Amino acid sequence: MNDAHFLFLGLGFLLLETKSIGDCSLYFGSTWLVTTIVVAGVLVMVLAANMLASKIRFSLLLYVPLFAALLILYYVPHEFVLSQPLMNRVAWALLVVPLPIFFAGLIFSTTFRGTLTPGALFGANLVGAMIGGFCEYIGMATGNSALMLLVIGAYAASALCQLKGAVRPRRSEAPSLISGD
Repeated sequence: MNDAHFLFLGLGFLLLETKSIGDCSLYFGSTWLVTTIVVAGVLVMVLAANMLASKIRFSLLLYVPLFAALLILYYVPHEFVLSQPLMNRVAWALLVVPLPIFFAGLIFSTTFRGTLTPGALFGANLVGAMIGGFCEYIGMATGNSALMLLVIGAYAASALCQLKGAVRPRRSEAPSLISGD
């Protein structure tokens, strides 16, 4: 189940980054500036998430602000952002657009920290990112805003994997066949 959790985190991350670049291209034009703004925002959020993750433990409640941030990005119309002055659009692109990456980074870091097979789980994450790369093309057929529904679905699947894993009995709690329990 951990493999699937990390796969869906990778899928959601790559689609979210793709959508962010597409949205910011609408706000500033399709230039290297857009890529710089999005990548800078992503890197700042990943760094902040890793710094905070070292101080907290994983909780399913981390998914609540993740989904809230995703829904904000989904429901705030592009026209609203485009009507703002340049500095407000830059602030939106640097702080709000990559905000879900902060929360996803917290989830990734806090769940990855205690793994016994980091190589396999990191590999699952990369496979998820590759699948996300293939799913980018769905945006060409459905529009860029539909990608957010795939992102929400990927993170929801990740949450379900974590929820299923949370209700499983741990080895020490499982009945022992040897003792006759």
